[in-house]
Amino acid sequence: MAQVIQEIKKPILHISCVPRKDTTLLKISLSQDDLGILYRVTSVLFHHRWDILEAVAETASDGHVQDLFVIRSWDGAEMTESLLSQIRSDLYSLFYEGKSVAMYLRENAKEEILVRKIGDSEASLKLYNPISSDFTVMDLRMKDTPGILFQITEALYHLGIDIISFTANSFDGKIRDSFLLRTSLTGEKLDEKLMFPMLRAKLESFL
Repeated sequence: MAQVIQEIKKPILHISCVPRKDTTLLKISLSQDDLGILYRVTSVLFHHRWDILEAVAETASDGHVQDLFVIRSWDGAEMTESLLSQIRSDLYSLFYEGKSVAMYLRENAKEEILVRKIGDSEASLKLYNPISSDFTVMDLRMKDTPGILFQITEALYHLGIDIISFTANSFDGKIRDSFLLRTSLTGEKLDEKLMFPMLRAKLESFL
């Protein structure tokens, strides 16, 4: 009897970076798409004291995912090989070894961010569905606070919302975050009557 040996493919997580003038371009390739990629990445970069200024998700025809992040250190540090290796190790445990983000943050004494309230009375949130687009647009204006992107991506993750792209612009201590969103279940825009109020309530609970 011929024995059939099924090849087990090892999960792929490849990380590389390209230094820029004031920022670093971080490239992350995964063997499969998954809800909450930006959520996990923000938690790791928050722990290592890096901000994400832009993020774009790209999916190849073979199912591999490559996400591009423009990041900047809180204190002007450069991305080193040892730090890049540690980021890869942390992300691998979150993507492929079953470790939750909450567990990761507790292990690194960063669990306070899970329940933190910003308390920005001037924060504003806009949600709308452009007719000419397949995605929902979300614009947030608030004071620039380290880790705020993690809290936003956590809220989106728990509501089952995919982030297709993200950009951040800061001016005079304020930041404007713009997102393109869709539901992970159907790949469609967010329902204005159902999801808009849920998302608004979730974000306003800590903003």
